[in-house]
Amino acid sequence: MLTLFTINTCKSFGCRNLGLPISACADYSWPDYRLGYPALHCRACGSYPPLFDEQQFNEWLSAYLSDYASEYGHFCPECYRKEIICYGHTPRGTQRVQCRACRKVWTPKRQKQRKLAPPERIETVSLIVPFQGNSSEQKLYVLISFDAVSGSVLHISTNFTQHLVGETLRYRWRGIIEPDLHHSDIVNRVDMREIQFLRRSQFDEIQYGSAMLKRNARGAILRPVIAAHGHFRVLNILFPQVKTHVISHECFLRGAVITAWADLFRQREGGLWYIEEEMNESESDIPWTFLSKTQHGWWQTQWQLWGQGENRRMVCPLTGGDKRNAKMLSLRASRYFRRWLNGQDEFSHSAKLSAGRLMQIFISLAHEYNDKLPQTSGE
Repeated sequence: MLTLFTINTCKSFGCRNLGLPISACADYSWPDYRLGYPALHCRACGSYPPLFDEQQFNEWLSAYLSDYASEYGHFCPECYRKEIICYGHTPRGTQRVQCRACRKVWTPKRQKQRKLAPPERIETVSLIVPFQGNSSEQKLYVLISFDAVSGSVLHISTNFTQHLVGETLRYRWRGIIEPDLHHSDIVNRVDMREIQFLRRSQFDEIQYGSAMLKRNARGAILRPVIAAHGHFRVLNILFPQVKTHVISHECFLRGAVITAWADLFRQREGGLWYIEEEMNESESDIPWTFLSKTQHGWWQTQWQLWGQGENRRMVCPLTGGDKRNAKMLSLRASRYFRRWLNGQDEFSHSAKLSAGRLMQIFISLAHEYNDKLPQTSGE
């Protein structure tokens, strides 16, 4: 089995060990229980990222990537390389392809694919969507990534998986949901969100609601942090040189992005930003104006507050990126998509659908949305 990347690694920007596996680093000690959970201690920077069962993770990840590759044909389902050539047709006339690296031959299930153009920056947000499980109003964790410039959907995934998963990868609902934050002041909302992170049993252990499948249903519900690492690994294989990433305010999304593109971030060539928005009126051509700086959370990360009329946006550079870029960064692509998504009948009936069917609907709607956009680079 090919190990694509390690999930047990230092995830601190600026640390010389960022992204390095345990086998390649003498600065690690593990397991460390100083914070109340099994962690990897990086002595170089003092961080304590949670430990995962790496064998279980890589077994699931390999199956997940192979399934994606077999579906779309953008990379090899065996070695995950992108050097793909056409290799004749099946008796039914469908295109076969071959990997030039390992010589694997297969027939992608989706034959009509737009050419993937590397985006200038990737924008990623999460959604919590109801589905029909062992009872009504079960919750699915959804990740959607966009080309931030063209607005097209690059990749969409959920924490439902049809692949076999180890017990440590499964989501466990403990009965206490993290409250939604609807504070009218965006600065206070960011502060409250950081407090939520500190109240978790570990930083990546989100409790977003019950997510139990129907009895005897195939598949499993993953911990959202596991789904996030798989999601960004697909994007990294597709777009390894993308240097700018914008994400909604969730700490384990930061860890998944910085791990997937660790080589770029370790060389200080990547930019990663949190964005929080409060859109009270339609966005206009009026320039956004810088209002103030604030610091939040255990790490006292610095946020910039920007305003446009009644609209507010908070921007946080997580990797020391050029702060002059803050003015142009937003979650605009996701806002437009969500507005369109809420008008689709299939999505409005999600609470009546199984997790697997809902995932199929999401992918279908993403393709439909991309087809309405000119010159997009989506799946």
